[in-house]
Amino acid sequence: MDSAVSGDHRAPDGAETVAAALTGPAAVPFEQLVHEVPMGVWVHVDGRVVYANRCAEEMLGAAPGGAAGLVVQDLVHPASAELVAHRTGRLLSGQALAGSAEYTVVALDGRHVRVESVETTLELPQGTAVVVTACDVTERARREAHLAHLATHDGLTGLPNRLLLTDRLAQALTGAARRGGCVLVTFVDLDRFKAVNDRLGHATGDALLQHVARCLLETAREGDTVARLAGDEFVICADLDGDVAGTVADAEVLLARYRQALRRPFAPAGAVPWGASTGAVVCDGSWTAEHALAEADRRMYAGKHGG
Repeated sequence: MDSAVSGDHRAPDGAETVAAALTGPAAVPFEQLVHEVPMGVWVHVDGRVVYANRCAEEMLGAAPGGAAGLVVQDLVHPASAELVAHRTGRLLSGQALAGSAEYTVVALDGRHVRVESVETTLELPQGTAVVVTACDVTERARREAHLAHLATHDGLTGLPNRLLLTDRLAQALTGAARRGGCVLVTFVDLDRFKAVNDRLGHATGDALLQHVARCLLETAREGDTVARLAGDEFVICADLDGDVAGTVADAEVLLARYRQALRRPFAPAGAVPWGASTGAVVCDGSWTAEHALAEADRRMYAGKHGG
């Protein structure tokens, strides 16, 4: 038989390659492999870090060798504490974890680092340890959050768009049905906005829209939603306590504040008279978001055409 094919010349698989690296004549110490791997690896026992590799030290903002002794609870952002505690508890009770988890850690220098991690346990002389292997996904999370913001907010004013407004209004009406309250929906449409654009330019028109957005935001209460639907149309959604009859006075007070805010001067448009028409409706929990917006819109146009 030809010697070229008589022996076993299969390329070593991954396990054989790793085994050779660990046991061969030029073996790399396993600890060195773990320390240099481009993923964060840290180990904690009884809530304190006992080991962190180089990448983990960078994630946590620790000096070389400075992560040991850190309290895990102090490293986890409060918004992620429940998730991390739940996963750690499951592991220490002998239950397996399905898949990875994303959460935020707070580095020693104050940075918020979003990580995706998997965890397992390891028996050490000092007790059962939790081994965390994590990737830094901060930039990915930032991009995803930015895209989500673009999908639900107006690019010019930064206000919620129609999609987000409809969702928030539906939630507000559901809450009103549950607690017995009401929701004030106010529709705002700018008057002579086209004249501002035509005579002073679209840059001035955009600046006017931003001015109106600021005025409404500064006037709205905490928890109210100010949104830009499209063009020169805005909507304010505000929760009111009590039934329809009992909230009319409160609604009138809010409407007066909105209308006063819309009278604030905008100097660049001074050469073109402009204003705003409003229409409002107080809704109980039986209304739908679509019905509420349509009725507020109808009332606004009735007022506009009525002078």
